[in-house]
Amino acid sequence: MSTIFPGNYVASLNAYRGQGVFALPGVEFYQAVGVAILSEDVAGSGALSLEILSPDLRQDDKPRLDKPFVVPAGATVYRTAISAVNVETSGSNTVAVDGLTTAGMEASLAASGGTFPSAGVSTVFDGFATVSTEGSDAVVTAAYTDGLSIVNVDDQACVLVEICYFLDGSAPSTDDVHLPYKTEAGQGY
Repeated sequence: MSTIFPGNYVASLNAYRGQGVFALPGVEFYQAVGVAILSEDVAGSGALSLEILSPDLRQDDKPRLDKPFVVPAGATVYRTAISAVNVETSGSNTVAVDGLTTAGMEASLAASGGTFPSAGVSTVFDGFATVSTEGSDAVVTAAYTDGLSIVNVDDQACVLVEICYFLDGSAPSTDDVHLPYKTEAGQGY
Protein backbone atom coordinates (compact mmCIF):
# COMPACT_ATOMS: atom_id res chain seq x y z
CA MET A 1 0.00 0.00 0.00
CA SER A 2 1.16 3.50 -0.72
CA THR A 3 0.21 6.55 1.31
CA ILE A 4 -0.39 10.12 0.12
CA PHE A 5 0.46 12.93 2.51
CA PRO A 6 -1.39 16.28 2.83
CA GLY A 7 -0.52 18.62 -0.02
CA ASN A 8 -0.10 15.75 -2.50
CA TYR A 9 -3.75 14.64 -2.44
CA VAL A 10 -4.97 15.96 -5.80
CA ALA A 11 -6.85 13.00 -7.32
CA SER A 12 -9.09 10.12 -6.34
CA LEU A 13 -7.43 7.39 -4.32
CA ASN A 14 -6.30 4.48 -6.48
CA ALA A 15 -7.79 1.28 -5.03
CA TYR A 16 -5.83 -0.87 -7.48
CA ARG A 17 -2.58 0.41 -6.01
CA GLY A 18 -3.90 0.25 -2.45
CA GLN A 19 -3.43 3.98 -2.13
CA GLY A 20 -4.44 5.67 1.11
CA VAL A 21 -4.26 9.18 2.46
CA PHE A 22 -2.57 10.16 5.72
CA ALA A 23 -5.14 12.81 6.66
CA LEU A 24 -4.95 12.55 10.45
CA PRO A 25 -1.75 11.81 12.33
CA GLY A 26 -1.51 8.08 12.99
CA VAL A 27 -4.38 7.04 10.70
CA GLU A 28 -4.38 6.03 7.00
CA PHE A 29 -7.70 6.30 5.11
CA TYR A 30 -8.62 4.15 2.09
CA GLN A 31 -11.40 4.06 -0.50
CA ALA A 32 -11.85 0.81 -2.41
CA VAL A 33 -14.27 0.56 -5.34
CA GLY A 34 -15.06 -2.89 -6.68
CA VAL A 35 -17.15 -3.99 -9.63
CA ALA A 36 -19.07 -7.09 -10.64
CA ILE A 37 -19.52 -7.02 -14.42
CA LEU A 38 -22.61 -8.83 -15.69
CA SER A 39 -22.27 -10.44 -19.11
CA GLU A 40 -25.65 -12.18 -18.89
CA ASP A 41 -28.78 -12.26 -16.73
CA VAL A 42 -28.49 -14.11 -13.41
CA ALA A 43 -31.38 -16.03 -11.85
CA GLY A 44 -32.31 -16.84 -8.27
CA SER A 45 -30.47 -15.33 -5.35
CA GLY A 46 -26.76 -15.38 -4.66
CA ALA A 47 -23.63 -13.30 -4.52
CA LEU A 48 -21.57 -11.57 -7.18
CA SER A 49 -17.78 -11.62 -6.89
CA LEU A 50 -16.27 -8.16 -6.88
CA GLU A 51 -12.92 -7.13 -8.32
CA ILE A 52 -10.81 -4.00 -8.27
CA LEU A 53 -10.25 -3.48 -11.96
CA SER A 54 -6.82 -2.99 -13.47
CA PRO A 55 -6.20 0.50 -14.82
CA ASP A 56 -5.04 -1.12 -18.12
CA LEU A 57 -7.87 -0.54 -20.59
CA ARG A 58 -5.93 -1.51 -23.69
CA GLN A 59 -4.95 -4.96 -24.86
CA ASP A 60 -1.29 -5.47 -24.09
CA ASP A 61 1.18 -8.28 -24.13
CA LYS A 62 1.30 -8.18 -20.32
CA PRO A 63 -1.78 -6.42 -18.92
CA ARG A 64 -2.00 -6.05 -15.16
CA LEU A 65 -4.56 -8.46 -13.74
CA ASP A 66 -7.65 -7.39 -11.80
CA LYS A 67 -7.43 -7.81 -8.02
CA PRO A 68 -9.92 -9.43 -5.64
CA PHE A 69 -11.98 -7.07 -3.49
CA VAL A 70 -10.66 -7.69 0.02
CA VAL A 71 -10.78 -5.39 3.04
CA PRO A 72 -7.60 -6.07 5.08
CA ALA A 73 -7.58 -7.39 8.63
CA GLY A 74 -7.51 -4.60 11.20
CA ALA A 75 -9.43 -2.20 8.94
CA THR A 76 -12.24 -0.16 10.43
CA VAL A 77 -15.01 0.31 7.86
CA TYR A 78 -16.99 3.52 8.36
CA ARG A 79 -18.98 3.76 5.10
CA THR A 80 -20.25 1.49 2.33
CA ALA A 81 -22.10 2.30 -0.87
CA ILE A 82 -23.61 0.32 -3.76
CA SER A 83 -25.11 1.11 -7.16
CA ALA A 84 -26.38 -0.91 -10.10
CA VAL A 85 -25.65 0.26 -13.65
CA ASN A 86 -27.80 -0.95 -16.57
CA VAL A 87 -29.32 -3.62 -14.29
CA GLU A 88 -32.91 -4.30 -13.31
CA THR A 89 -34.81 -6.90 -11.28
CA SER A 90 -38.40 -7.86 -10.63
CA GLY A 91 -40.47 -6.03 -8.03
CA SER A 92 -38.60 -4.63 -5.05
CA ASN A 93 -35.69 -7.05 -4.85
CA THR A 94 -32.37 -5.88 -3.44
CA VAL A 95 -28.66 -5.95 -4.09
CA ALA A 96 -26.46 -5.35 -1.06
CA VAL A 97 -22.87 -5.17 0.16
CA ASP A 98 -22.03 -8.44 1.94
CA GLY A 99 -19.07 -9.91 3.82
CA LEU A 100 -18.32 -7.40 6.57
CA THR A 101 -18.26 -8.25 10.28
CA THR A 102 -20.85 -5.74 11.52
CA ALA A 103 -24.44 -5.96 10.26
CA GLY A 104 -25.90 -2.58 9.42
CA MET A 105 -22.65 -1.39 7.83
CA GLU A 106 -23.59 -3.07 4.55
CA ALA A 107 -25.50 -0.74 2.21
CA SER A 108 -28.58 -2.28 0.56
CA LEU A 109 -30.10 -1.02 -2.70
CA ALA A 110 -33.79 -1.81 -3.19
CA ALA A 111 -35.49 -1.69 -6.57
CA SER A 112 -38.80 0.04 -7.10
CA GLY A 113 -40.92 -1.57 -9.81
CA GLY A 114 -37.84 -3.52 -10.91
CA THR A 115 -35.66 -0.41 -11.40
CA PHE A 116 -32.73 0.42 -9.15
CA PRO A 117 -32.20 4.12 -8.26
CA SER A 118 -29.49 5.56 -10.51
CA ALA A 119 -27.86 7.40 -7.58
CA GLY A 120 -27.33 4.18 -5.64
CA VAL A 121 -27.33 4.18 -1.85
CA SER A 122 -24.77 4.47 0.95
CA THR A 123 -24.64 4.03 4.69
CA VAL A 124 -24.79 7.27 6.63
CA PHE A 125 -21.48 8.62 7.91
CA ASP A 126 -22.13 9.26 11.59
CA GLY A 127 -18.73 10.45 12.75
CA PHE A 128 -17.33 6.94 13.34
CA ALA A 129 -20.09 6.02 15.84
CA THR A 130 -21.07 3.01 13.70
CA VAL A 131 -18.11 1.09 12.33
CA SER A 132 -17.17 -2.46 11.39
CA THR A 133 -13.73 -3.60 12.55
CA GLU A 134 -12.47 -6.55 10.54
CA GLY A 135 -10.65 -9.19 12.58
CA SER A 136 -9.43 -10.94 9.44
CA ASP A 137 -9.35 -10.20 5.71
CA ALA A 138 -12.96 -9.68 4.55
CA VAL A 139 -13.88 -10.81 1.05
CA VAL A 140 -16.64 -8.41 0.02
CA THR A 141 -19.39 -9.48 -2.39
CA ALA A 142 -22.65 -8.05 -3.73
CA ALA A 143 -25.59 -10.21 -2.59
CA TYR A 144 -28.78 -10.17 -4.68
CA THR A 145 -32.18 -11.49 -3.61
CA ASP A 146 -33.94 -12.62 -6.79
CA GLY A 147 -32.28 -12.41 -10.17
CA LEU A 148 -30.72 -9.54 -12.09
CA SER A 149 -31.35 -8.65 -15.72
CA ILE A 150 -29.38 -6.49 -18.12
CA VAL A 151 -31.47 -3.58 -19.41
CA ASN A 152 -29.52 -2.78 -22.62
CA VAL A 153 -27.32 -5.65 -23.83
CA ASP A 154 -25.27 -3.22 -25.97
CA ASP A 155 -23.99 -1.36 -22.86
CA GLN A 156 -21.90 -2.48 -19.89
CA ALA A 157 -23.92 -3.81 -16.95
CA CYS A 158 -22.40 -3.94 -13.49
CA VAL A 159 -22.81 -3.58 -9.76
CA LEU A 160 -20.41 -1.12 -8.09
CA VAL A 161 -19.46 -1.30 -4.41
CA GLU A 162 -17.47 1.26 -2.43
CA ILE A 163 -15.92 0.55 0.96
CA CYS A 164 -14.32 3.39 2.95
CA TYR A 165 -12.06 2.29 5.79
CA PHE A 166 -9.06 3.30 7.83
CA LEU A 167 -6.05 1.55 9.35
CA ASP A 168 -3.73 2.58 12.13
CA GLY A 169 -0.60 4.20 10.76
CA SER A 170 2.76 2.57 11.26
CA ALA A 171 5.19 3.55 13.99
CA PRO A 172 7.69 6.29 13.11
CA SER A 173 10.91 5.41 11.33
CA THR A 174 14.19 7.27 10.88
CA ASP A 175 12.68 8.87 7.75
CA ASP A 176 10.32 10.80 10.04
CA VAL A 177 13.06 12.67 11.94
CA HIS A 178 16.31 14.46 11.15
CA LEU A 179 18.87 12.37 13.00
CA PRO A 180 22.30 13.95 13.09
CA TYR A 181 25.13 12.00 11.51
CA LYS A 182 27.14 10.00 13.98
CA THR A 183 30.58 11.45 14.46
CA GLU A 184 33.73 9.72 15.60
CA ALA A 185 36.45 11.10 17.86
CA GLY A 186 39.24 12.91 16.03
CA GLN A 187 37.12 14.27 13.16
CA GLY A 188 37.65 17.90 14.05
CA TYR A 189 40.50 20.29 13.23
